[in-house]
Amino acid sequence: MTVGSYQTSTKTLWFFVIDLPVGDDGKRRQHKRRGFPSKTAAEKAETEARKAYGEAAIGADGSVAAELSGWLSERELDIEETTLDNYRNLFRMYVIPHIGGRQLYSLDKRVVQDMYKTLVKEGGNGKKPLSETTVRTVHRVLMKAFKDLGIDLGAVRQPRPAQREDQGRKGVWTPKQSKRFLQFHRDARLYAAWALAVVAGTRRGEIAGLKWAKVDLDNGIVYIHWQRTISGNKVIEKAPKGKSRRAIAIGPAMVRVLREHKARQDEEKAAAGLLYHDHDWVFPREDGEPYYPRYYTDQWENACLAAGVPVIVLHDARHTSATAGADAGVPEHVMQKRLGHADARTTREVYTHVLPESERKAAELMDFALGEEAA
Repeated sequence: MTVGSYQTSTKTLWFFVIDLPVGDDGKRRQHKRRGFPSKTAAEKAETEARKAYGEAAIGADGSVAAELSGWLSERELDIEETTLDNYRNLFRMYVIPHIGGRQLYSLDKRVVQDMYKTLVKEGGNGKKPLSETTVRTVHRVLMKAFKDLGIDLGAVRQPRPAQREDQGRKGVWTPKQSKRFLQFHRDARLYAAWALAVVAGTRRGEIAGLKWAKVDLDNGIVYIHWQRTISGNKVIEKAPKGKSRRAIAIGPAMVRVLREHKARQDEEKAAAGLLYHDHDWVFPREDGEPYYPRYYTDQWENACLAAGVPVIVLHDARHTSATAGADAGVPEHVMQKRLGHADARTTREVYTHVLPESERKAAELMDFALGEEAA
């Protein structure tokens, strides 16, 4: 980002300079504007100009914006659409406004590191700080693209992981809080969905995509074979990838919850008559049509508030389920299969979210092992 000031006879004014793609004659080009009353005004105009140049998609002109656009097009063959959409948004929001107009070959690690510093300082909405986690994600995807494009910037520094007081623990309920939440919503229409999230660790997209044909209540098995997710504002239905496609064993209590849910759904179907659109969804609207996936997220937050338990995101019900499994002694490899984690490391990290009660039990056991009776 090149922003500077100059002095006139009466006041200080500001300017910006952007490096543009090399012209047909091979010469370097720049876009300059001056006369801004403040540094903030110059930076704002500079950002808007970079977006304009970066988003122009000027063919294969060698700019960072054009090369990243080409890389995204090539990766359509081997990357899931939702993942590709996330990459596209990361570039659009955080990379293109800062270095999109630069020539790819002219980049060096200092330029990229300066971009990271700017993002950490003011890369969020309203120029608020952007989390180190998001910037590290930008770094990971950008380095992946640069590697494929044959660009080696050397060892690019990235923001260090934030040190959190909770030692990395995500939103996790205690067994008492989980029980309170589920008991409070015992008669709620989405009670069975919430129970699956907490008890079986199912993801939002898996809940939204579950069909009765894949629920074996006689044998106590839920087959995760389909999901409804969001890419941009578009709903995508697809099979889960890798080990996310799995069979989850459920106990008698969860079987009973699902049977009661099905009985209620059958009553709704009979009441609606010909107006009911039966697509076999387990958790549809009253007319049988599927909910927009984000509906579950919104309703979950409201449900937390209503039950008077800590508000955690729906996905963290999986961490609650995993932590309960760890506390109960469920082997890590079993929980990995149950949660559909492709990498055992992911399950291991979840298993480190030990609750205070478990820590106290461990301390008491260690006291006993050292010959000290717990008070």
